[in-house]
Amino acid sequence: RLSRRGRTIIFSIHQPRYSIFKLFDSLTLLALGKVLYHGPAKQALEYFSSVGYECEPFNNPADFFLDIINGDSTAVAASKEDHRPVETGRVAEDNVDSSVVDVLHQKYLNSSLYQSTKEALGKVELGWGSKQRVSKKWHEITYANGFLTQLYWVSKRSLKNLIRNPQASIAQIAVTVILALVVGAIFFGVKLDRSGIQNRVGSLFFVTTNQCFSSVSAIELFIRDKKLFV
Repeated sequence: RLSRRGRTIIFSIHQPRYSIFKLFDSLTLLALGKVLYHGPAKQALEYFSSVGYECEPFNNPADFFLDIINGDSTAVAASKEDHRPVETGRVAEDNVDSSVVDVLHQKYLNSSLYQSTKEALGKVELGWGSKQRVSKKWHEITYANGFLTQLYWVSKRSLKNLIRNPQASIAQIAVTVILALVVGAIFFGVKLDRSGIQNRVGSLFFVTTNQCFSSVSAIELFIRDKKLFV
């Protein structure tokens, strides 16, 4: 229902089975910060077959793609012997063969899929370029969105969390009411003289300090939610 309303839904799926993989419309494969494939999911097996990596019968395509990147499947080993597309001996972090990644990335750059994607992105960049103003260097935004946009969405998210968890809000209100009664009782009946002025200054100082320290806990929420937002 959320996706039909135009919301972007992001799932993190660990080793998806074939019944889940066949639901994918578009597929992007990344390794060591490089794109190895981007295009329709249904054409992925055909693409890798064209570059010399044949998927074995009854093999899960998702596992097959991971095997290609890691270079640890029998299909990949056979492909290496037949086609020799990569050099051996150079292994990058997390057991990912950097030479395999470089070769597959270069083959993707030479493919028609990359050219069509590049043309589509070029049209988008031209559209944005005509609308955006050239900003000064010190006004450049380091994030995709500015500070006010981040503040708006993080505040909206925090407010929703408070509404969805009313117990915490009720507890904060109860503590505030009790503290107000205690402070009011202590400074009740202050007279209009020199000592009364000093007492009023003391009460204002106490209330201000309490509000400052009680709001410090909200900073942690903003820091955590901002990381998720970015």
